[in-house]
Amino acid sequence: MRRTLLAALSLLLVGAWSQPAQAQVPDELADLIPSWAEAFNAGDGAAVASHYTEDARRIPPLGDIQQGREAIAADIDNYAGVSIELRAWAGMIDGKVGSQWGWFKLTGTAEDGTAVEFSGRWMNALKKTADGWKIYRDIWNFGPSGEMPPAPGS
Repeated sequence: MRRTLLAALSLLLVGAWSQPAQAQVPDELADLIPSWAEAFNAGDGAAVASHYTEDARRIPPLGDIQQGREAIAADIDNYAGVSIELRAWAGMIDGKVGSQWGWFKLTGTAEDGTAVEFSGRWMNALKKTADGWKIYRDIWNFGPSGEMPPAPGS
């Protein structure tokens, strides 16, 4: 009996260590990504840019890095007719810095009438400012298009 319990406990511990972390976003960061997505889906580049620090950099998988809120707003304005679905998988805070990461899916119609659908993963480095948490670095990459997968561990 004791051997069976030890074997079961060992399997449980190995399984727990090998499983991805449950999706967790600190309460302080819970509104950041939904607010960003709402501004993006409203087509408001300036409102999206307000989620970034003054010296932020947005690093897309293709094209130029946008530096500062003005450049970020101008780039976001290029996405008229496209909507985004975002899922924050997890995040962490360490004093006045933090990070968040997750999955995105963009869908819509480009100015030339071409259907747009792509998805991927994103990660943000964050800073706590007098105005709350802001995105300091924003990087994202393309992944397979289609339905967003469930969060790791769910």
